Amino acid sequence: MFSLRTFRPHRAVALLACVLIPSFVFAQETPRREIWKAGDMSVTVIQDLPGEMPVSIFSGPTPGEERAKYFTDGKAEAGINAFLLRVGGKIVLFDAGTGTLFPSPGKLAETLASLGVKPEDVDFVLLTHMHMDHIGGLLKEEKRAFPKAKIMVSKPELESWIALAEKDPSNVNAGKVKAVVAAYGSDMLPPFAFGDTPLPGVTALDAVGHTPGHTVFQLTAGGKSLLIAGDVIHAMSLQFALPDECASYDMDPAQAVISRKRIFEMAAQKGIPIAGMHFPFANAVGTVKKDGKGWKFERME
Repeated sequence: MFSLRTFRPHRAVALLACVLIPSFVFAQETPRREIWKAGDMSVTVIQDLPGEMPVSIFSGPTPGEERAKYFTDGKAEAGINAFLLRVGGKIVLFDAGTGTLFPSPGKLAETLASLGVKPEDVDFVLLTHMHMDHIGGLLKEEKRAFPKAKIMVSKPELESWIALAEKDPSNVNAGKVKAVVAAYGSDMLPPFAFGDTPLPGVTALDAVGHTPGHTVFQLTAGGKSLLIAGDVIHAMSLQFALPDECASYDMDPAQAVISRKRIFEMAAQKGIPIAGMHFPFANAVGTVKKDGKGWKFERME
Protein backbone atom coordinates (compact mmCIF):
# COMPACT_ATOMS: atom_id res chain seq x y z
CA MET A 1 0.00 0.00 0.00
CA PHE A 2 1.13 3.54 -0.71
CA SER A 3 1.66 5.92 2.14
CA LEU A 4 1.65 9.41 0.74
CA ARG A 5 2.36 10.65 4.24
CA THR A 6 5.87 9.22 4.01
CA PHE A 7 6.64 10.89 0.69
CA ARG A 8 8.42 14.22 0.95
CA PRO A 9 8.03 16.16 -2.34
CA HIS A 10 9.88 19.12 -0.82
CA ARG A 11 12.99 16.94 -0.50
CA ALA A 12 12.43 15.20 -3.80
CA VAL A 13 12.17 18.48 -5.72
CA ALA A 14 15.29 19.79 -4.01
CA LEU A 15 17.15 16.63 -4.95
CA LEU A 16 15.98 16.82 -8.54
CA ALA A 17 17.03 20.45 -8.75
CA CYS A 18 20.50 19.46 -7.60
CA VAL A 19 21.04 16.44 -9.82
CA LEU A 20 19.32 17.46 -13.05
CA ILE A 21 20.57 21.00 -13.58
CA PRO A 22 22.48 20.86 -16.87
CA SER A 23 26.09 19.89 -16.24
CA PHE A 24 27.17 19.61 -19.84
CA VAL A 25 26.16 21.16 -23.16
CA PHE A 26 25.25 19.42 -26.39
CA ALA A 27 26.42 20.93 -29.66
CA GLN A 28 22.77 20.96 -30.71
CA GLU A 29 20.99 23.78 -28.88
CA THR A 30 17.72 21.87 -28.74
CA PRO A 31 18.50 18.15 -28.38
CA ARG A 32 15.86 16.15 -30.20
CA ARG A 33 15.71 13.31 -32.71
CA GLU A 34 13.19 10.95 -34.22
CA ILE A 35 13.52 7.59 -32.48
CA TRP A 36 10.67 5.49 -33.87
CA LYS A 37 8.33 5.37 -36.83
CA ALA A 38 5.61 2.86 -37.64
CA GLY A 39 2.42 3.15 -39.67
CA ASP A 40 1.23 6.74 -39.32
CA MET A 41 3.07 7.21 -36.00
CA SER A 42 6.36 9.01 -35.55
CA VAL A 43 8.01 9.65 -32.18
CA THR A 44 10.63 12.29 -31.40
CA VAL A 45 12.53 12.44 -28.12
CA ILE A 46 13.04 15.92 -26.70
CA GLN A 47 15.53 16.48 -23.91
CA ASP A 48 14.02 19.01 -21.54
CA LEU A 49 17.15 19.02 -19.34
CA PRO A 50 20.32 16.93 -19.13
CA GLY A 51 21.77 15.93 -15.79
CA GLU A 52 23.03 13.19 -13.50
CA MET A 53 21.76 10.85 -10.78
CA PRO A 54 24.05 10.42 -7.74
CA VAL A 55 24.64 7.01 -6.23
CA SER A 56 23.55 8.43 -2.86
CA ILE A 57 19.85 8.43 -3.82
CA PHE A 58 19.77 4.68 -4.53
CA SER A 59 19.16 1.82 -2.14
CA GLY A 60 18.34 -1.86 -2.31
CA PRO A 61 19.80 -5.27 -1.50
CA THR A 62 23.10 -4.62 -3.29
CA PRO A 63 26.06 -3.74 -1.02
CA GLY A 64 27.10 -0.11 -1.36
CA GLU A 65 30.54 -0.93 -2.75
CA GLU A 66 29.01 -3.09 -5.49
CA ARG A 67 26.38 -0.46 -6.31
CA ALA A 68 29.08 2.21 -6.67
CA LYS A 69 30.71 0.24 -9.51
CA TYR A 70 27.86 1.25 -11.80
CA PHE A 71 28.58 4.97 -11.38
CA THR A 72 31.42 7.21 -12.52
CA ASP A 73 32.72 9.40 -9.72
CA GLY A 74 29.48 8.65 -7.86
CA LYS A 75 27.22 9.82 -10.69
CA ALA A 76 25.23 8.29 -13.55
CA GLU A 77 24.29 10.24 -16.65
CA ALA A 78 20.55 10.91 -16.86
CA GLY A 79 18.24 13.76 -17.85
CA ILE A 80 14.58 14.67 -18.26
CA ASN A 81 12.91 13.76 -21.55
CA ALA A 82 9.51 14.26 -23.12
CA PHE A 83 8.27 12.51 -26.24
CA LEU A 84 6.42 14.02 -29.19
CA LEU A 85 4.04 11.75 -31.11
CA ARG A 86 2.61 12.72 -34.45
CA VAL A 87 -0.31 10.50 -35.46
CA GLY A 88 -3.36 10.97 -37.65
CA GLY A 89 -2.78 14.70 -37.94
CA LYS A 90 -2.68 15.06 -34.14
CA ILE A 91 0.14 16.31 -31.93
CA VAL A 92 0.62 14.36 -28.70
CA LEU A 93 3.12 14.85 -25.88
CA PHE A 94 4.11 12.25 -23.34
CA ASP A 95 4.89 14.30 -20.22
CA ALA A 96 5.65 18.01 -20.23
CA GLY A 97 9.03 18.45 -18.55
CA THR A 98 9.94 20.94 -15.88
CA GLY A 99 8.85 24.30 -17.25
CA THR A 100 10.38 26.88 -14.92
CA LEU A 101 10.51 24.54 -11.92
CA PHE A 102 14.32 24.52 -11.77
CA PRO A 103 16.76 27.45 -11.87
CA SER A 104 17.68 26.35 -15.39
CA PRO A 105 14.38 26.40 -17.37
CA GLY A 106 13.38 23.33 -19.33
CA LYS A 107 13.84 23.39 -23.11
CA LEU A 108 10.65 21.62 -24.18
CA ALA A 109 8.86 24.79 -25.35
CA GLU A 110 11.74 26.10 -27.44
CA THR A 111 12.40 22.66 -28.89
CA LEU A 112 8.79 22.28 -29.95
CA ALA A 113 9.07 25.68 -31.62
CA SER A 114 12.17 24.52 -33.50
CA LEU A 115 10.07 21.60 -34.79
CA GLY A 116 7.33 23.96 -35.96
CA VAL A 117 4.96 23.02 -33.14
CA LYS A 118 3.19 25.94 -31.46
CA PRO A 119 1.66 25.56 -27.97
CA GLU A 120 -1.83 25.73 -29.45
CA ASP A 121 -0.95 22.89 -31.87
CA VAL A 122 -0.68 20.32 -29.07
CA ASP A 123 -3.87 18.24 -28.96
CA PHE A 124 -3.12 15.86 -26.07
CA VAL A 125 -0.63 15.46 -23.23
CA LEU A 126 -0.48 11.95 -21.79
CA LEU A 127 1.15 11.82 -18.37
CA THR A 128 3.17 8.86 -17.12
CA HIS A 129 2.70 10.35 -13.63
CA MET A 130 2.40 13.69 -11.86
CA HIS A 131 5.75 14.39 -10.26
CA MET A 132 6.70 18.01 -10.76
CA ASP A 133 9.48 17.38 -13.27
CA HIS A 134 6.83 15.82 -15.55
CA ILE A 135 4.02 18.36 -15.17
CA GLY A 136 5.92 21.62 -14.63
CA GLY A 137 5.79 22.39 -18.35
CA LEU A 138 1.99 22.24 -18.39
CA LEU A 139 1.83 25.68 -16.80
CA LYS A 140 3.11 29.06 -17.85
CA GLU A 141 2.60 31.70 -15.17
CA GLU A 142 0.01 29.34 -13.62
CA LYS A 143 -2.03 29.27 -16.83
CA ARG A 144 -2.30 26.66 -19.57
CA ALA A 145 0.97 26.32 -21.46
CA PHE A 146 -0.92 24.29 -24.10
CA PRO A 147 -4.22 26.16 -24.47
CA LYS A 148 -6.10 23.55 -26.53
CA ALA A 149 -4.62 20.36 -25.13
CA LYS A 150 -6.52 17.68 -23.23
CA ILE A 151 -4.45 16.35 -20.32
CA MET A 152 -4.79 12.60 -19.76
CA VAL A 153 -3.60 10.70 -16.68
CA SER A 154 -4.48 7.49 -14.87
CA LYS A 155 -7.32 7.57 -12.37
CA PRO A 156 -5.28 6.40 -9.33
CA GLU A 157 -2.55 8.94 -10.10
CA LEU A 158 -4.87 11.91 -10.30
CA GLU A 159 -7.02 10.88 -7.35
CA SER A 160 -4.07 10.25 -5.03
CA TRP A 161 -2.51 13.66 -5.61
CA ILE A 162 -5.83 15.50 -5.32
CA ALA A 163 -6.50 13.71 -2.03
CA LEU A 164 -3.06 14.65 -0.76
CA ALA A 165 -3.53 18.29 -1.79
CA GLU A 166 -6.68 18.43 0.35
CA LYS A 167 -5.08 16.61 3.28
CA ASP A 168 -1.80 18.52 3.28
CA PRO A 169 -2.00 21.97 1.62
CA SER A 170 1.73 22.50 2.29
CA ASN A 171 2.74 19.60 0.02
CA VAL A 172 4.57 21.21 -2.89
CA ASN A 173 4.02 18.48 -5.47
CA ALA A 174 0.33 18.08 -4.63
CA GLY A 175 -0.05 21.85 -4.83
CA LYS A 176 1.38 21.84 -8.34
CA VAL A 177 -1.03 19.07 -9.35
CA LYS A 178 -3.90 21.14 -7.96
CA ALA A 179 -2.73 24.14 -10.00
CA VAL A 180 -2.64 22.03 -13.17
CA VAL A 181 -6.17 20.75 -12.54
CA ALA A 182 -7.38 24.29 -11.90
CA ALA A 183 -5.83 25.53 -15.14
CA TYR A 184 -7.06 22.72 -17.40
CA GLY A 185 -10.33 21.91 -15.62
CA SER A 186 -12.62 19.33 -17.17
CA ASP A 187 -10.19 18.66 -20.02
CA MET A 188 -8.32 16.44 -17.54
CA LEU A 189 -11.37 14.22 -17.07
CA PRO A 190 -12.29 11.43 -17.19
CA PRO A 191 -8.96 9.84 -16.26
CA PHE A 192 -8.11 6.52 -17.90
CA ALA A 193 -7.79 3.07 -16.33
CA PHE A 194 -4.94 0.64 -16.90
CA GLY A 195 -5.62 -1.38 -20.02
CA ASP A 196 -7.50 1.50 -21.65
CA THR A 197 -6.51 2.99 -25.00
CA PRO A 198 -6.68 6.71 -24.23
CA LEU A 199 -5.81 7.33 -27.88
CA PRO A 200 -5.99 4.95 -30.85
CA GLY A 201 -2.86 2.82 -30.89
CA VAL A 202 -1.83 3.90 -27.38
CA THR A 203 -2.42 1.51 -24.46
CA ALA A 204 -1.95 2.44 -20.80
CA LEU A 205 -0.02 -0.24 -18.87
CA ASP A 206 0.06 -0.61 -15.10
CA ALA A 207 3.51 0.39 -13.80
CA VAL A 208 2.60 1.53 -10.29
CA GLY A 209 5.26 1.79 -7.62
CA HIS A 210 7.12 4.91 -8.57
CA THR A 211 3.82 6.68 -7.88
CA PRO A 212 0.29 5.34 -7.16
CA GLY A 213 -0.76 5.56 -10.80
CA HIS A 214 2.54 5.42 -12.68
CA THR A 215 1.86 4.44 -16.30
CA VAL A 216 3.87 2.98 -19.16
CA PHE A 217 2.40 3.63 -22.60
CA GLN A 218 2.59 1.06 -25.37
CA LEU A 219 2.40 2.55 -28.85
CA THR A 220 1.40 0.15 -31.63
CA ALA A 221 1.20 0.72 -35.38
CA GLY A 222 2.08 -1.23 -38.50
CA GLY A 223 2.76 -4.37 -36.51
CA LYS A 224 5.40 -2.64 -34.36
CA SER A 225 5.39 -1.36 -30.79
CA LEU A 226 7.28 1.07 -28.56
CA LEU A 227 7.16 1.43 -24.77
CA ILE A 228 7.24 4.95 -23.30
CA ALA A 229 8.42 3.82 -19.88
CA GLY A 230 8.19 6.92 -17.69
CA ASP A 231 10.28 6.58 -14.54
CA VAL A 232 10.72 2.82 -14.55
CA ILE A 233 14.44 3.73 -14.65
CA HIS A 234 16.30 6.61 -13.00
CA ALA A 235 19.89 5.44 -13.54
CA MET A 236 20.09 3.08 -16.48
CA SER A 237 23.71 2.14 -15.79
CA LEU A 238 22.54 0.61 -12.49
CA GLN A 239 18.94 -0.49 -12.75
CA PHE A 240 18.97 -2.63 -15.88
CA ALA A 241 21.70 -4.78 -14.37
CA LEU A 242 20.35 -4.56 -10.81
CA PRO A 243 16.58 -4.03 -11.09
CA ASP A 244 16.02 -4.41 -7.33
CA GLU A 245 17.72 -1.05 -6.73
CA CYS A 246 15.43 1.95 -6.31
CA ALA A 247 15.83 5.72 -6.29
CA SER A 248 14.54 7.71 -3.31
CA TYR A 249 11.86 9.14 -5.62
CA ASP A 250 10.02 5.79 -5.72
CA MET A 251 7.02 6.08 -3.42
CA ASP A 252 6.57 2.30 -3.07
CA PRO A 253 9.99 0.74 -3.76
CA ALA A 254 8.83 -2.88 -3.52
CA GLN A 255 6.06 -2.33 -6.07
CA ALA A 256 8.39 -0.25 -8.25
CA VAL A 257 10.73 -3.25 -8.49
CA ILE A 258 7.85 -5.54 -9.46
CA SER A 259 6.71 -3.14 -12.19
CA ARG A 260 10.24 -2.58 -13.47
CA LYS A 261 10.89 -6.31 -13.86
CA ARG A 262 7.52 -6.88 -15.53
CA ILE A 263 8.14 -4.11 -18.08
CA PHE A 264 11.69 -5.34 -18.77
CA GLU A 265 10.42 -8.90 -19.22
CA MET A 266 7.73 -7.73 -21.63
CA ALA A 267 10.22 -5.66 -23.65
CA ALA A 268 12.70 -8.55 -23.81
CA GLN A 269 10.24 -11.33 -24.64
CA LYS A 270 8.32 -9.37 -27.27
CA GLY A 271 11.29 -7.46 -28.68
CA ILE A 272 9.68 -4.08 -28.00
CA PRO A 273 12.01 -1.06 -27.84
CA ILE A 274 11.85 0.94 -24.62
CA ALA A 275 12.28 4.70 -24.13
CA GLY A 276 12.44 6.46 -20.78
CA MET A 277 11.98 9.91 -19.31
CA HIS A 278 15.30 9.75 -17.44
CA PHE A 279 17.38 7.91 -20.02
CA PRO A 280 20.42 9.89 -21.19
CA PHE A 281 19.60 11.63 -24.46
CA ALA A 282 22.09 9.58 -26.50
CA ASN A 283 20.50 6.38 -25.14
CA ALA A 284 16.89 7.55 -25.20
CA VAL A 285 15.63 4.34 -26.82
CA GLY A 286 16.90 0.80 -27.07
CA THR A 287 16.18 -2.88 -26.77
CA VAL A 288 16.31 -5.04 -23.65
CA LYS A 289 17.78 -8.53 -23.32
CA LYS A 290 17.93 -10.84 -20.31
CA ASP A 291 21.43 -10.94 -18.82
CA GLY A 292 21.87 -13.16 -15.78
CA LYS A 293 19.70 -11.89 -12.92
CA GLY A 294 19.21 -8.57 -14.68
CA TRP A 295 18.84 -7.17 -18.15
CA LYS A 296 21.07 -5.50 -20.71
CA PHE A 297 20.12 -2.36 -22.60
CA GLU A 298 21.28 -1.98 -26.20
CA ARG A 299 21.04 1.46 -27.72
CA MET A 300 19.11 2.00 -30.94
CA GLU A 301 20.38 4.59 -33.40
